[in-house]
Amino acid sequence: MGQNASASRFKIQPTALIPLIGAKEGNGQSEEVGPEPSDCTSDLPDECLALIFESLGPNDRRQCSLVCRRWLRIEGQSHHRLSLNANSGLLPSIPSLFERFDAVTRLTLTCDRRSTSIGDDALVTISVSCSNLRRVKLLACRNLTHRGMEAFAKNCRGLKKFSCSQCTFAAKGVNAILDNCASLEELSVKRLRSLTDETVFDLIGPGVVGDSLRTIFLKELYNGPSFYPLIIGSKNLRTLRLMKCSGDWDRMLQAITERVPGMVGIHLERIQGKQHW
Repeated sequence: MGQNASASRFKIQPTALIPLIGAKEGNGQSEEVGPEPSDCTSDLPDECLALIFESLGPNDRRQCSLVCRRWLRIEGQSHHRLSLNANSGLLPSIPSLFERFDAVTRLTLTCDRRSTSIGDDALVTISVSCSNLRRVKLLACRNLTHRGMEAFAKNCRGLKKFSCSQCTFAAKGVNAILDNCASLEELSVKRLRSLTDETVFDLIGPGVVGDSLRTIFLKELYNGPSFYPLIIGSKNLRTLRLMKCSGDWDRMLQAITERVPGMVGIHLERIQGKQHW
């Protein structure tokens, strides 16, 4: 008896067939499907798409560049920063790279210590392909010489910030930047090779940046006093950072009080000759 009551309680009732959505009454035929909606992004100006791409992360930007040729072009033009592996095999790819990323203003070139870095030819090709660079960082580009640096500086005269570390173009390479880039505001030189007593007379002077240079950062330089003329000759220098640079700095530090009145910050770490400051 209990089983009959349970069975009647949960007895499945037949249900009516649900007609297809959009079916016409009477003849059972479906309505014609309208045209697919158009791509709304095709109506967006290039500038709007560029702003959208700039708010995305690297992986999302890379995926967007694969959607169509237009997105590939706009994504490349919205790139303002570029970091490249500066090994010797980079040279053949430079023209196509900067044809796509033609709006780059900040460039970082880094070479692994175990690899052979780019040479002067590659650096000059970059400067010709992307002459609107404003910030450049060179890391362990040991095959660059002062000749390549001079050609680079002449093609990128609008440079505002230059940084180099573990390079070997010595004082002449740094002077090439200072003699051609009149808008330079920040200079950072770390572990510059070939700057020894043999080049003590290759002093680094202010060149054309005496009025524009605001910040100098020197680190782990064997013959740091080669930069004396640059520091004292930078009339509007605001910040000076010296870390682990050999040489007697007393004379330069005393001269700063007279020659660089606008100095507001000095950071000294493990340098010789601070007793008279």
